[in-house]
Formats: sequence, structure tokens, C-alpha cells
Amino acid sequence: MTILHDTAVAANLSIAERFYAAYHRSVERGELVGAFQPTDFPETFNFCSPFLMGESQQTRSTALAEGATANHAHISQRIPDYKMDHFRAWPTEHGCAWRWCVNGTGIDGERQAFWEQLFIWTDERHQITRFEFYDDWHGFPQSLAFSYDVRIDDVTRIESYGSAPWTPGPGMSIELVGFPKPHDARTAQTLATGERLYEGVRTAARIGGSAFADDTTFADDWGLFSPWFGERRQPARSETIPFDTVLAAARAAMSDIDVDHLGIWPAAEGVACRWRIAGHLADGTAHEYW
Repeated sequence: MTILHDTAVAANLSIAERFYAAYHRSVERGELVGAFQPTDFPETFNFCSPFLMGESQQTRSTALAEGATANHAHISQRIPDYKMDHFRAWPTEHGCAWRWCVNGTGIDGERQAFWEQLFIWTDERHQITRFEFYDDWHGFPQSLAFSYDVRIDDVTRIESYGSAPWTPGPGMSIELVGFPKPHDARTAQTLATGERLYEGVRTAARIGGSAFADDTTFADDWGLFSPWFGERRQPARSETIPFDTVLAAARAAMSDIDVDHLGIWPAAEGVACRWRIAGHLADGTAHEYW
């Protein structure tokens, strides 16, 4: 069992590393090679991003690779040193989560950057059955608007997004899966940490309070990072953080706010989580973010 587990973890990590290698030095090589290979996927799989196209079922082909190559070629014309940096991965037996910073200097001399989080589920053949990715919703549209030389609204298509009356498109059909079973004490500990983080956010959304106030989760001095406010040290575990302010404002605006669809990828070095925060305004307008 341990050998099978270790083999699966290594195989899933190698997928993430190959994607990173494809993008990290792609401009220097002059081409994007190694991302979205058809052999990475079974005959059918789910591909989803709430920002770009929602959720769709894909048939194995070269279409994703060709689209990624064309997009990469276009962006690199406006951001000549475009690449991914700050790679970090959390592989498990059933998939892998990773993040990187997409960045470069535009032809106008201004730096463009956004953070991207990617999550995959794999089968017993180590092929990707589900691929999700989420982009920093400030830096991402800014960078794409510059890359394609268009307005922000042209990128996001949200000129009247959220304006009443407004009915959002169908949400992603999240298939609930069991959490990975830890194979060592350290991974069991990071899994428990991820679960406590989720419950903290869920409780704060429902009844208020600080999402990260659990004294068993945080060290006396810990780091907090967000693309919105950068990196900061938290000297006290129970100190209110910017996320609490955002969550409190969302709770005030949406009485039915809830947190759901937890996905979790525990590893010995840490844990990656994704979840949805959703609710309705008083006029019935639905909002959600991941």
C-alpha cells in the first residue's frame, strides 16, 4: 500500500512539475511544450474555471494544448519575458494542487503579475479526470487586458455583472469526493489543519467572528499573503486580519452566506484547500467566489 501510495504521489507531482517546466522557461525556448498533453487525460474529463468558461466536459484531443500555445504566443508579444515563478505543489495519492505567479514586464515597461491556483484529480492510471484553475481576480484581468490591448470589461465581460435583475449562469457541478487518507502522522496533521481552517471560515461566515482565531492552528508568529495586500506577519494568532473584514462585509450584505465545496490536498509540508463562498443579496442577486 505504501509503495502504491508513493508511486501515485510521485506521478501526480510530476504532472504539476511538467506544467511548471513548460511555462517557466517557455519564452526563452521560444515555444510552450509539455502542458496539456493529450496523454495526461482519459477519453473524457472535466475542465473548469469560474472566471473564464465555467465547467465543461472535454474529450481528449490536442485542443487545450493548441489553445494554450496560441494564448502563450499572443501574451509573450506584449510581455516578452512572461513566465511562471514561485511554484509550490501539494501532491496527494488522488491528485495535486499547485500555485505559481504569472509575471513579466510589458512592452510599456510596467510589471504585470497575477497568481494562479490549479487543482487536479487523477485516476488509477494517473490521468487527470478533473482540472480546475482559479486566478487572482485583480491581477488576472489587468494582465489579460494589457496582453490583448482591450478594456477590462472586454476581458471579464462583466459591465453589468451583478446588477439587478441578474441571473448568474449555472454553477459548477462539484462532485464531492472523500478526503485523502493520510499515510503518515505529519500529513494527518496538515489535513486536520486544513479542515480547521475551513470550519473557521465557515463559522465566521455564518455567525461572525474571526475566521483564523483557532489557537491550535497558528503559531505565535505566522505569515499571511494575499495578492491584494501583499505579505505580512501576524504576531498574534487571534488578531483580526483583512480577510475577516471582507468576510464580515459579505455577511452583512448576504444573510444566507455560506461556505461549501471543500477540496483539500494535504502534504507533509502543508495543505492546499479550495472552497466556495456564496450567497444572495436582499434583491435576490446571487454572488459567489472561490
